[in-house]
Amino acid sequence: MFLLPYHVDVPMSRWPFMNFLLIGGTVVLFVMLRARLVSPAEIEPYILQLGEPKGIYGHIFVHLGALHIFGNMMSLWVFGNAVCAKIGNFTFCIAYLVLGCIAGLTHLLINGAPAIGASGAINGVVGMYLVFYPTNNISCLYWFIFRIGTFSLSSIWIILLFLAFDIYGVASGGGQVAYWAHLGGFASGFLLASLLLHFGLVKMAPTEDSLYKVLRS
Repeated sequence: MFLLPYHVDVPMSRWPFMNFLLIGGTVVLFVMLRARLVSPAEIEPYILQLGEPKGIYGHIFVHLGALHIFGNMMSLWVFGNAVCAKIGNFTFCIAYLVLGCIAGLTHLLINGAPAIGASGAINGVVGMYLVFYPTNNISCLYWFIFRIGTFSLSSIWIILLFLAFDIYGVASGGGQVAYWAHLGGFASGFLLASLLLHFGLVKMAPTEDSLYKVLRS
């Protein structure tokens, strides 16, 4: 079954232009790689791998497959716009990079295999989104055998479903997917959003229900 989130019903109080720039920069690098304007040798130091410090942050922006970058950038668009608008553009940029680095380090410490892609950082953004908007609906496109359609469901259930896939991926051996990066990113994003709310650095609007408000009710 293929499942793709494509919309969240989160009103935004500011333009998330930093998320636009992150997506645009990642796509431009991908196009340059495919057009051979940047050689694989030039990218090698930015792959997440042991002995390459630049890879700890550089891997976030490196994608080699069209489906890989499409899935990641679509998720970053859906969840990143909402989180960026909530915490502010500058803060979002720092958070995205830090969460990506934590996700990468988690993968290196536990798995150690070379890896690329923004999925760890994006899972950090998803963890933040869960704290801020657990009851807002996520609209998804699904493809199951010969049936294609859409549905909407509360964020918490969609996100927990994807989290369950990652936990299963770790338990089953991981394959070619950096599941530990996903989990490390998600956990650090969840913690970061919780701290921002706890210390009042980010405030929810009266009409918004954070995860902690839901749990207290």
